[in-house]
Amino acid sequence: MHSAQTQPSQLGIQELFKLLPHRYPMLMVDRINTLDPGVFAEGVKCVTANEPFFQGHFPEHPIMPGVLIVESMAQVAGVMLRTRSTPGAESPEQAAPKQARPGVMASIQRMRFRRPVVPGDQLRVRATHLKSLGTIHQVKVEALVGEELVADGELMLGS
Repeated sequence: MHSAQTQPSQLGIQELFKLLPHRYPMLMVDRINTLDPGVFAEGVKCVTANEPFFQGHFPEHPIMPGVLIVESMAQVAGVMLRTRSTPGAESPEQAAPKQARPGVMASIQRMRFRRPVVPGDQLRVRATHLKSLGTIHQVKVEALVGEELVADGELMLGS
């Protein structure tokens, strides 16, 4: 269990729009519930039956594509990394560099999918910073539905 400073305790969709370049249909996080800038974040993706990918991803037995679960993990990690302390920033969304690259995934390591994510699930995504080397950041990620671990692994993200 992670003990976060929760500063702020929650980021809503408007704050996410300021921190992430993603928009519908590729925004894969609805809110951040817990944030320790640069260290840990937990976000939520509410998976609904009217997601555009369900139309073609096994319509008779819809499941969220694993690649989109990984994308959700990367976006929560991106928020965590972009809110690291910046001198003079009064809030986490001000910490994001104005003209910075949007951030890209460099690699996916040891990713495991343990059970399908289906419409009606609330995906809780946790990202924990492990280490950085210059502009490359290694992050441990987990996705849960309720208390059940549905996917986990590590991501390397470039900023």
